[in-house]
Amino acid sequence: MRILYTIEEILEMKYPYELFTGDKEIAKKEHIDLLKIFHPDLHRDSEKYKEVTSKINELYSQTVKLLENGTWMEEGLIKITSSDGEKYSMKYNVEYSFELGKYFIGNRSILYLIDKKHEDFLENALDRIKNLKYENNNMKSEFEKYFPKVLKKFETTDKKMGLLIEKPEDVYSLKDILNYYSSKIPPRHVMWILSSLYNITCFLYYNNLSHNGISIDNYFIAPSYHSGFLLGGWWYTVPIDGKMLGVPSEIYSIMSPEMKSSKTGTFLLDLESIRLIGRTLLGDKNGISFIEDSDIPKPLIDWVRGVSVNNPMEEYKLWESVIKQSYGERKFVEMNIDINKLYAGKINK
Repeated sequence: MRILYTIEEILEMKYPYELFTGDKEIAKKEHIDLLKIFHPDLHRDSEKYKEVTSKINELYSQTVKLLENGTWMEEGLIKITSSDGEKYSMKYNVEYSFELGKYFIGNRSILYLIDKKHEDFLENALDRIKNLKYENNNMKSEFEKYFPKVLKKFETTDKKMGLLIEKPEDVYSLKDILNYYSSKIPPRHVMWILSSLYNITCFLYYNNLSHNGISIDNYFIAPSYHSGFLLGGWWYTVPIDGKMLGVPSEIYSIMSPEMKSSKTGTFLLDLESIRLIGRTLLGDKNGISFIEDSDIPKPLIDWVRGVSVNNPMEEYKLWESVIKQSYGERKFVEMNIDINKLYAGKINK
């Protein structure tokens, strides 16, 4: 045994790794040793020992299942065995569930584990990313870094699809940044975040693509140099006017009746998704609570509460005028993030 726990400590445990080691034979021995200490047959006050033994057996069953499936989770660490026997290990800062599975955000990478039944979405994403086109090398050097760079694709022994993509170390999930600011980001920062999004949608428009997954879950930003990275959500990307494959539920909620009935890709949905992000970053995805907020420029309030009717190029031009009306000429305002606080207390979300 690594540690002799009290009954109270064991009963409070939620995860297998809190009690057992991520090795089948070692865990088996630990289970036996624990039962030698806590089995109710060895104690007069059998009720509390029955309870703790039940908890030990429950955590051990979960341990065995995880190890048989080739996946072991510890706090901030995931270990995976692929179907061909290759072993992967990744430290992560936070784990999130999404409609196709789970993803884990590390310092330099993001790991997606997608249910096998959704493999077509994964293949679609890989195909769309691989076939992005650039007018010239200058355009490629400018935009390529904002999109996923696939490091590894594999299948796990429990029939999940793993996708590991690169993430610059100084780039963070917009979802985590929003949480850091207690669900309301200062409007000056919202401006440059939206600018980076409009820049990317212009590129998607050039590629005749409707992304259909632009959200705070899938967008990442570099606070130190004001850039944005569309690293997630490519599962749903289709050509403009092509048949839609699906959208996250939050994006579905902002689709117009026409979009829902046509079920075809449109740049308007990506533009509406950006306005939704704007409202969300300002503190209310419905755009109600900040209408009278004097700290937010009125042109910005009106914009995020408005409706997109132009193509991305025209939308970007109009957005430039919103920036000028709100704050005058562009000015770099530092976004200082304490990384230790950004991930404090986060693992499973």
